[in-house]
Amino acid sequence: MNKLLEIIQNLDHKITAEGVFLLSGYKPEYTHELPYLAVRAKENRLLSDEIVKDLPNVPIDFPHFREWSLRKQTANSFCVSVAAEKKPLTILDLGCGNGWFSAKLASIPKIDVLGLDLNMPELQQAQKNFGNSNLLFCYGDIFTELFRTECFDKIVLNSSIQYFHSIRQLFNNLFKLLKPTGEIHILDSPFYEIGEVVNAKNRSLEYYQLIGYPDMANYYFHHTYQDLLPYFPIIKKSKPSLWDRVLGMPASPFKWIVIEKPL
Repeated sequence: MNKLLEIIQNLDHKITAEGVFLLSGYKPEYTHELPYLAVRAKENRLLSDEIVKDLPNVPIDFPHFREWSLRKQTANSFCVSVAAEKKPLTILDLGCGNGWFSAKLASIPKIDVLGLDLNMPELQQAQKNFGNSNLLFCYGDIFTELFRTECFDKIVLNSSIQYFHSIRQLFNNLFKLLKPTGEIHILDSPFYEIGEVVNAKNRSLEYYQLIGYPDMANYYFHHTYQDLLPYFPIIKKSKPSLWDRVLGMPASPFKWIVIEKPL
């Protein structure tokens, strides 16, 4: 049996035509899928297969070129770190979207990756473009019993933690899924000082109002550094490549945050 299939709690699940495993019932109205996708479309973030397959590399005239240059820095730094361990690892990419980062991780020897999301159209795109024996994409709610306990070496939230309401609830759930020496890695995600949260929330509301989807502000959460303190966060830095430095690209403004599973 495929190693990734072995960690799924109950294999009696439906599979979409594209090969996505439905680990939870498909309820787009519950997950606000339609307005979320509408916002992504308005932001030019619903991408063609051709572009997705080449991410995080994008043309210099691409609408979000500078953002993707920063995300590339982070992705490369993380993948170098994973490859340097030179051992088999099973990684959960939580909030994997169209799967580009999952695929980048899965290209590293000895690495198995499971991408999980509640965004069915992009999951189907991910499975179509990247699905492989060591890379599986699943639809499911992480707050339900989807996987066997202590099955992942690392759980990565790459620009996705802002869609989870409670860090405490999230981490408590993820710790159950991590092996004893497992880690949570938070990449390319905004965190705030307590005094900054009100203004940040107001900016988000104004933004969603401006693009015509004010209700989406209710599903975008502003976490603080203080929220992380009980978990003794380890801060790492991603480094710009030589080419980025030649182009004058700044280093990523986001911290690479590591949370180790408590003993």
